Amino acid sequence: MHGLLLFDLDGTLLDSKKDIALSVNYALSSTGNKELPEETIIDFVGRGLPQLIGDCLNSSERDPVQTVVEAFWTHYQEHLLDHSQLYPGVLDFLQQDQHHKKAVVTNKPYAFSKKILEELNISHHFDWLIGGDSLPIQKPDAGILKPILDDLKRKGLSTQKILMVGDSKIDIDTGKNAGIQTCGVTYGLRPRQELVDCQPDYLIENFGEFSKIGFFQ
Repeated sequence: MHGLLLFDLDGTLLDSKKDIALSVNYALSSTGNKELPEETIIDFVGRGLPQLIGDCLNSSERDPVQTVVEAFWTHYQEHLLDHSQLYPGVLDFLQQDQHHKKAVVTNKPYAFSKKILEELNISHHFDWLIGGDSLPIQKPDAGILKPILDDLKRKGLSTQKILMVGDSKIDIDTGKNAGIQTCGVTYGLRPRQELVDCQPDYLIENFGEFSKIGFFQ
């Protein structure tokens, strides 16, 4: 093993914004709430499903949020890959890179993430999957990485060379909080300037640039 690659999912490996927005608006309208523009919904993505729905409702009251979360869950689990697809270059990299352990670390619920990886037939490329409900904490808490690092140590593998890859400040902060290298991707769900301001170790404009960054040299 030459190192460990930790990938965010939405906006990093997967262009999923349309399916997320459609399911959010379905959940909102079916529970008597006003639909929102896709851009508004996507701006709220990244901090987990309950927070996403809470932001869309502009509410932190548990019962109304939970009602919409349940409506979203019912719809999204059947429509999570209607329009979503891997970003260009992702599949090629996963198929070609045999030297690094890989994990998906996302604030998206585990069940959705697992189904996406399986239905896209890429789950075998990842040794671990940490979802937004896998632990009591989420990104950017570096503790989210503990199960992976503990597993590496149990197997006698090095934890010295690790890279966190993502499209948001949350991802970069997770890596920095863990004391590991970070790579921001500017093609995802968050504005490019957000990534620039985070000052990751590496910044790429498309996934085709990924294997050329200094981490791999």
